[in-house]
Parts: sequence; C-alpha cells; structure tokens
Amino acid sequence: METISIYEAIARGLGDVAAKGTPTSGTATGFDSNALIHAESNQLKGHEVFFYTGEGAGQARTIIEFLPAHNRSIVEPVFSVVPSADSRFLIFQHWVTDDYEHAMNRAMGWAKFRHLDEKVATIELVATQYEYTVPSGFEFIHTLRLVPSGSTDYGADDEVSHQFEFPPRFWRIEGNPLGSFVISFDPRKVDLDSFNEEWIRIHGQAKPDFTATTIPEEVEEYIIAGASMLLASQRITQNDQSWTNKFRMFRDLTRELEEYIFVSPRGKKVG
Repeated sequence: METISIYEAIARGLGDVAAKGTPTSGTATGFDSNALIHAESNQLKGHEVFFYTGEGAGQARTIIEFLPAHNRSIVEPVFSVVPSADSRFLIFQHWVTDDYEHAMNRAMGWAKFRHLDEKVATIELVATQYEYTVPSGFEFIHTLRLVPSGSTDYGADDEVSHQFEFPPRFWRIEGNPLGSFVISFDPRKVDLDSFNEEWIRIHGQAKPDFTATTIPEEVEEYIIAGASMLLASQRITQNDQSWTNKFRMFRDLTRELEEYIFVSPRGKKVG
C-alpha cells in the first residue's frame, strides 16, 4: 500500500479528514478548489493541507486564510512548487503531517521487532575460499542450498546430486574487523575444493522493507492500527471519553494484529 493511503486510512478512522480534493488552480501563496465549499472564512484557518500526488507532492502547508467567494485557501509558507490540477490534497483537523509520520515510524519500528520476511540470495563458491560476505539485509540465515551451475537438472550435477544442503554444523556466522558479517565454512568438516564454481542459494529472513512510498501488505493493517492508537492517545482528556474509547479500540486491534504479523526467527542470527 502507498504511504499516503496509510495516511488517509488513519485519518478517516480517527475522523480527522476535513477535506480532500484537487486544485482547480494555484499560485505560490495558495490554491483554489471546488472541493472546498465553506460559507465561513474561518472554517479552515489553522488547518494543515498536505499534497500527496502531482505537482508539489510532499508539501505540507498551514492555511492562514480562506476566501469563500473563490473557494481559495491562502497558505504559509509559500509553495516551493505550485500545485496544479493533477495534484491531490488532504486537509487534517486535529493533527499535522509530521504527527502522522512520527506515529507511522513508531508503528513501523514495532513491526520490525515482530515481523520477518523470507529472503533469498545466491553466491558462487570458490575453491580454498572459506569465508563469504553475508548479502545485505539478512537478519537470520537458516539454509545453504546447492544449486546446479549452468543447468536446472540437479541429477546431472555430480556435486549437487549428492550434497543438496550444507548441514548447519558445516558453517557459522562470524563478524569481521570491518563490522560486516561473513558465512564461515569449517574446513575440518567440508572441502570446498570439491564445490569450486558451484552456486549456493542462501535462505533466511529479513526485517520488513519500508520504502519512502510503500508499506508491505503483510503489515499495513498493523501500521494503521498502531499509528491510530498513538495519535488517539495524544487527545485523551478527562472531559472527552470519545478519544479514550478510540484509543482502547485501536490498542486492542494492535494487540490482535501482533499475533497475525509475528514471525518466529529461524536459523543463525546475523550480528
């Protein structure tokens, strides 16, 4: 799921979307939109508008004035890139974009402690070389499996046909002075000369990969629930039970989803 879809899912669950739409025109100081039809000039004042696609994507600005006659919002600071008709925006009521980003980052941090993705990499064995740098991203390695060189016929490759996987006692994970980690084969237990130029497939686990624009499907509902819980907790007061109720709802959902996203570590730890 795209990150902005997470923003909107969280905001709608918390009742925080004041408006959503597309500009009809824009300048450095503001924009017009037919989605913003408000009779009062102060209805949007102080709210934050966040542009998430098109020209000016990624900009968050505070609305300092609204002109009902033109459906026009005046913003500060001025736009560095003026939004256009292909842009889309959200206007929040209670929080700003930085709040959403912080809550999502916290929830993603929790997910990294609970969830592991399966990961595979391939390296070529070299005679007399008994240490190989662990490919980037691995948190655990559980299997080193030989694969045929130049053919998919396992039976036609003599070495692969009789040694499908290297037993865990043949190898270990070690650190080196440069701060990285290596797969170290024990020469007392395996003779790599016999496997010169053979390929091995490394099977293991990695932390979920959160990019700048997407959230992995496996953890997206957990991120939404966790971030919503954090944001709701900020608005709990003695005089407003509704935010307490929302906090408890998202807290319970986050706990339930923890069981869903949890993946047991397997194999040897890298690091």
